[in-house]
Amino acid sequence: MNYKTIKQKIEFEGVGIHSGKNTKVIIEPAKESSGINFYVQRIKIPSGLNYVIDTKNATVLGKEKFKIFTVEHLLSAVYGLCITDININVLGEEIPAYDGSAKFFVELFLNSGLKEKQEIEKVSVKKKIKFEFNNSKYEILPSDFFEIECKICSKESIFLNGQRFVLRFNTENYIKEISFAKTYCLLKDIEKIRSSGYGLGGSLENVIIIDNDRVINSEKLTYKDECVRHKILDFIGDFSLLNKYVNAKIKIVNPNHYCNFEFCKKIRNFLN
Repeated sequence: MNYKTIKQKIEFEGVGIHSGKNTKVIIEPAKESSGINFYVQRIKIPSGLNYVIDTKNATVLGKEKFKIFTVEHLLSAVYGLCITDININVLGEEIPAYDGSAKFFVELFLNSGLKEKQEIEKVSVKKKIKFEFNNSKYEILPSDFFEIECKICSKESIFLNGQRFVLRFNTENYIKEISFAKTYCLLKDIEKIRSSGYGLGGSLENVIIIDNDRVINSEKLTYKDECVRHKILDFIGDFSLLNKYVNAKIKIVNPNHYCNFEFCKKIRNFLN
């Protein structure tokens, strides 16, 4: 695996799924080993665990008074394509949602072209580590490759309950099997989410809406098990904050952003 950046500048703008506000984003190539860095009004916010300031409903990065909401889908695409070095300038407060997946970002990066540099080494996990919180469970084990197994156990939705998917991680598999998976929400939770100031940019175009055993906007599904695949998409975006590429098998049940973050903190010292 090599250090990788984009060949040319990328610009896009759109509405954030939680804020409902428009944001413009400019992504530029970066020097080798400089990493993934966000910039808001010229303030640098590195993509890393130390800059996570909120994990309620989305992953938020911040520094001083500056914040960037909902970075996980963009960072998932970055990690899925093994991009290691770019600068992301954000003119606004939230990364645009588009269709609620990582598809838009993947296509932008591929159309820009990717430039590979010096080889980067993967980190091997040496021991099994477990983490549990409420009904979420995580386990990382030694492996000769990177694999993520995810399962949803739900008492609130027949459609969600039992969804399971295993991703053998590489760029081709990420694009084909994960990047198209849209975010989802239970119909009964929409009012509560919006009343708390989230989901203001959500719609039937960018969120899969589930009413127990059925999907209200089923025409938007790319996969029959879209929801568990989106959980993997989110996890990859949050996992990217470790700034490591690994050989390991990760097993997850009922992941969420808070637990993704806590799990990454727990395993960080074992990946050095």
